[in-house]
Amino acid sequence: MVAHDHRRVRTADAGVVGVNRGVGTINNGMARPRGRRSRARGVLGFVAAVCAVLMLSTAPAQAAQHQDANEYAIWNFHGANGFWNIDQRVQITQKANHSYWAMMWDFTATPGNGGYMGLQTDGTRFNHTTGDTAIFSLWNANAGRGSCRPFGGEGTGLSCRLAYAIDRQTDYRLRVWRLNADAGGQWWGAWIRNMKTGVDTSIGSLRVPRNQTLLGVPSNFSEYFGTAVACAKVPQSVAYFTQPAANAQGNGTYRYGSTYERSTRGRCTGGNVRLVDLGHTKAAKVTLGGR
Repeated sequence: MVAHDHRRVRTADAGVVGVNRGVGTINNGMARPRGRRSRARGVLGFVAAVCAVLMLSTAPAQAAQHQDANEYAIWNFHGANGFWNIDQRVQITQKANHSYWAMMWDFTATPGNGGYMGLQTDGTRFNHTTGDTAIFSLWNANAGRGSCRPFGGEGTGLSCRLAYAIDRQTDYRLRVWRLNADAGGQWWGAWIRNMKTGVDTSIGSLRVPRNQTLLGVPSNFSEYFGTAVACAKVPQSVAYFTQPAANAQGNGTYRYGSTYERSTRGRCTGGNVRLVDLGHTKAAKVTLGGR
């Protein structure tokens, strides 16, 4: 269980996803900067800009894209803010088509502008293939390393993406980490680790303006971005997001831990967020879609 203060905390590598109080996977069965605004409004403010980025992930559509099918989990770091690293684990126990499960954040220097990373079904990569995809995107990025391209819409930046199979029996660690700075700005990297195999995969590295050196408190979202359907017909997905932790100290310990605070839901979907106890940590069980 993550401590509430600012002392070094142990979160079993950012919250081991498990059942029966054992380490392992769950066996039973979430960004859009849109200007400077308050924390409460900022989470919802991510929505419009992410839609612009997600359009990169769909073939030229003849049918309208669904809007307002999203569910957010919001975390409380008890006053701590300004991180150089955030880790979190996610397991998607029920996949759905054209869906995205992500961790997102602002930069403390530019509230309302930040980025996100996560896993997506039916994503289009920059080599024009489609399928399960890992994504890392930063607004205002000016350079990238890896399979990264510019995006536009509500704001501009760079997005990195690569083919990455989503296994419903596996949990994954999402990691964003501050790298070096150079004359062009501050570099950030994103990795995803398969906790079953222990393999870390780099999604890419992106450079932002030099003042964007610290991350704000993260949140999560689950979203359906496919063809428009009736609100009660949004395909159902289920994802478990463990309590995020920040500033890794080694040996599974972190400088800052978090607790679940609340959730919000878009206007055109069913679903809910429920806090569940996994034994070694707690997680937000995010159900999107259905009635």
